[in-house]
Amino acid sequence: MNVSPGFSPPLKITAPYFIVGVLFYVVSMLMLFGLDAKIELLAFDTLGWVHLYMVGFVMMIIFGAMAQLVPVVGESNHVAVDFFRLIWVFLLIGAVLMAVGFYLHPAFLPYGGLIVLTAMLIFAAETFMTMRHSRRKTSVTVSMKNSTLFLLLGVVSGLIMALGFAGVIEIDPHHWLKAHIFAVFGGYVMLSIMGISTVLVPMFGRAKRVSDNDFAKSFYTMFAGVIGMIIASLLNISWLEYGSLFFVMLSVAIYFYQVIILARSRTHPEHDIWTRNMSVGFIALGLSWFSLTLYLLGAGEHLLTLSGWLLMAGFIGFLIIGHLYKIVPFLVFFEYYAPYVGEKDV
Repeated sequence: MNVSPGFSPPLKITAPYFIVGVLFYVVSMLMLFGLDAKIELLAFDTLGWVHLYMVGFVMMIIFGAMAQLVPVVGESNHVAVDFFRLIWVFLLIGAVLMAVGFYLHPAFLPYGGLIVLTAMLIFAAETFMTMRHSRRKTSVTVSMKNSTLFLLLGVVSGLIMALGFAGVIEIDPHHWLKAHIFAVFGGYVMLSIMGISTVLVPMFGRAKRVSDNDFAKSFYTMFAGVIGMIIASLLNISWLEYGSLFFVMLSVAIYFYQVIILARSRTHPEHDIWTRNMSVGFIALGLSWFSLTLYLLGAGEHLLTLSGWLLMAGFIGFLIIGHLYKIVPFLVFFEYYAPYVGEKDV
């Protein structure tokens, strides 16, 4: 798979990301019992749950995975690996403060947003410095750099919205909503998942890896869609908004097609826990895409809620949980047992 495990940082640095991330996952799932099934998308209870789930679970796990994968895929040691001892602490505090802000009082939102932004800035700076020394230049490494830029744009727009909700500045926070959502979801989360999965799915699924050119098609299409949506949202250009949404959905469709090709190329299919999680996740992605299409055709706003739920809890949730079943045992083995291979029974 052309990866070099020797560049991987020590497990003790990345383990807190997986532990804290899973705890946030459990808490967010338990909190679902307190939500109204007919709650509005922009209600503070909904936004509070989304940020607790996305920042506390999704971002925490992705940052931990990136700490391992960026140097491994790029074949370059971390420039300042000790920064990762701090990033998860900032994410933890920021996620809690943002949840308190949405559930109890908006005055906490700017503080939570600022702390999360600090974590993102540290992560982005370290990632860029590490990738600068990378010996490999592929569409996957390029996507890692660009997705980090989108992450910063998403967090900055989110911080501006938080200041608006708290009454610190006089703006309409909803005016920035689409820019925030597409920068974080499409620009960072989806690009990161698309890039990571082109490495991990073939590795864990025993399949042929997608060519660099094939992945580049979905990457550049997503890149164009997210940039267009940010501009359309800030300048209120409706035709550009629909065009950008088309590009984003086209990117997901291209990526989904690549996953189907990967699944068909598996040499020794195994129906283990990873495979079952991947199956549910990608089925949820297809249903989310279909639900969003029906919503755009005027079928009702409840389908937009359904599409978002299937994307977050269905696709992203099952992909992360499934990969944890593979990544964590591998990291533990590589850290504690691999040095003894060939010397004694392990």
